[in-house]
Formats: sequence, C-alpha cells, structure tokens
Amino acid sequence: MVAIRSILALMIAAMASAAYAAPPGDATEAALDHCLALPANASTAGQVECEQAAAKAYDRRMNASYTTLMRRLPPSAKGQLQRSQRAWLVYRDSEFNAQGGIYATRQGTMYVPMQADSAATLTRDRARLLESYVRVMSIE
Repeated sequence: MVAIRSILALMIAAMASAAYAAPPGDATEAALDHCLALPANASTAGQVECEQAAAKAYDRRMNASYTTLMRRLPPSAKGQLQRSQRAWLVYRDSEFNAQGGIYATRQGTMYVPMQADSAATLTRDRARLLESYVRVMSIE
C-alpha cells in the first residue's frame, strides 16, 4: 500500500512538472532567443526591447488561456480562478516594485536587461501555468 502511494505521488509530481514546463517549440521563447541573437540587439536597449516584446507575447498568451478557462469552467471554478488571477496580478505588481528596488541598488547597464528578463519571467510562468490548465481541461 505504501509503495502504491509512493508511486502515485511520483506520477502526480511528474505530471505537474511536465505540465508547467515549456511546451515543446515554445514560439515566444524561440522569438526571444532569435531577437537577442541579432547583432542589432546587442545593446542594452536592444536586449530590453526583446525582453519587453516577449513579456507582451506572454501576457497575450496568459490572457488567452484565462479567457479560454473562464469559458470552459463551471461557475464555482470560475470564481476560484478569477480570485487567483486577481491575487496573482497584485503579486506581480508587488514583485515588479521589489525587482525595481533591488536592481536600482546595482551599478551598470547589464542590470537593465536582467530586470526586464525577471519581469518577463513572471508573466511567462503564469502564462505557462494557465496553458497547462487549458490542457488539463482538454482531457476527456
């Protein structure tokens, strides 16, 4: 019985981490990598523009997944998702402020694209999580 529970726990953990991982061929990530590799974007400003474009793309993906979920979920789950998303938005804004405070203590232009990457990563992770929920809702 203990062995079965252990195996079940491992399977659930593996499925959760697989669902949260980058989808194979993540177009936004590929576009970001391509953008950052262009010689024209070797500057701080170019790198920041690439990160901001990725953040906007992840935001669109997050919103599309949220909309899809709100259409598919029953009322009780819709309310839970809505509260979760609102709480995440508060967290995101608070984290942006904290990141700004942390990076403001650093000297040098290399920290500017690092901050842009940190900001994009927050939205990327939420987008991927909501996309994983959409995949779960697609299982029959």
